[in-house]
Amino acid sequence: MNKVYKNSTEVANLGGTSIYMNDLVDACLYGRLNLFLQGDTGSGKTQLARDAMGYFPGKSLFVLGRNDMDTRELFQQINLEKLKTAKSSEDLKEVTSKVNTNLIVVDELPNCVPAVRAQLFNLFDGYIEINGVAYPIGKGYSTGIATGNMGQQFTESSNELGRALKDRMHVIVDTDYFSPKPSDTLEILAGNTNPRIEFGGKLEDLSSKIIAKSKEISSREIPLKKLIVANYLLHGLDYCSKSSKRAMKGTWPTQLENHEQGSDVGLVLPVSPRAAKSIIRLSQSLDDIARQKGGNPDEFESMMTAYKLVSSYSGVLNEADVQNKFDGNHYKAMDAVISTTRTQFNEQGNNIDAGLEMASKGEKDQKIMDNFKGRWTFMKDTLEGILNNSRQG
Repeated sequence: MNKVYKNSTEVANLGGTSIYMNDLVDACLYGRLNLFLQGDTGSGKTQLARDAMGYFPGKSLFVLGRNDMDTRELFQQINLEKLKTAKSSEDLKEVTSKVNTNLIVVDELPNCVPAVRAQLFNLFDGYIEINGVAYPIGKGYSTGIATGNMGQQFTESSNELGRALKDRMHVIVDTDYFSPKPSDTLEILAGNTNPRIEFGGKLEDLSSKIIAKSKEISSREIPLKKLIVANYLLHGLDYCSKSSKRAMKGTWPTQLENHEQGSDVGLVLPVSPRAAKSIIRLSQSLDDIARQKGGNPDEFESMMTAYKLVSSYSGVLNEADVQNKFDGNHYKAMDAVISTTRTQFNEQGNNIDAGLEMASKGEKDQKIMDNFKGRWTFMKDTLEGILNNSRQG
């Protein structure tokens, strides 16, 4: 497909290979991860989403978010007019099963009323809800890309839309931080002065390849090192002097010890299990793209890249610190967390290797177990679980 969107600004680098915004969109499609593109008007987010539709000609849907749209109009757009004549759950199942929509793009999602947004999120996840019953669509594959321009306030827990986005959009990216270079815009302006959003030139149906890649990635064995990293993000980052940040609830981070408030303990919360799964899936997909481009991605760095892209706007960061210490830049704040995480893993590398070797032999060595203290206490139970599984296997 000839993509209209042009951007040579690097989003990440894996194994010596540059990852760009187009690659990130592809990775989300491979991983079947819902993607929200946030940014100022004219930043190219809608064009980027439109280009992705070129992979699914005849199997994608574009919805322009409006505050006067209702669910009835939405159903009409996805060719569900026959819903009104359906008389049973079997009739509904037959009607919805014929909806072969693999990609739903919603431009200006924040403009939609809550009822419409809820149905759109369901469509992203591959089903439509009617009378409290979920009916699959897309023949096993359906995902979504949404755009919006809401500033940073959408991450606030008090914001209803912010909560919905964090719950249903797996990856949230601020396109303003990865805007095209002057050389990109020079090429864009010289080639075409049409100010309207365009569809890609020659379309190529890549839906089968993308769906096959998605199934392959979802069934691929996850490297143990990535699982350890994910467990650190879940449990290691939960550790504090009061035992657990999660248990502190609304008193985090103000009630932490003074020395903790100036570290990553006071800067970031642990990820949720849902986010950890998204991080692993995005990491696997990014690795695949990096290898296609000739790179040799490192498992830890791949997980950190995915962590940054999944979590920067997920609500885990201390917003006051982001504003006061990082000039409002969520990605800089995440880089600080990742720097500390990298140091932690470098310092514990030998202990982790010794623990995994111990577990692989099915033997417990208390001296090795005692090496894991503080935020690394979670490794004791992790290794116990590996030992139990090896004994049962």
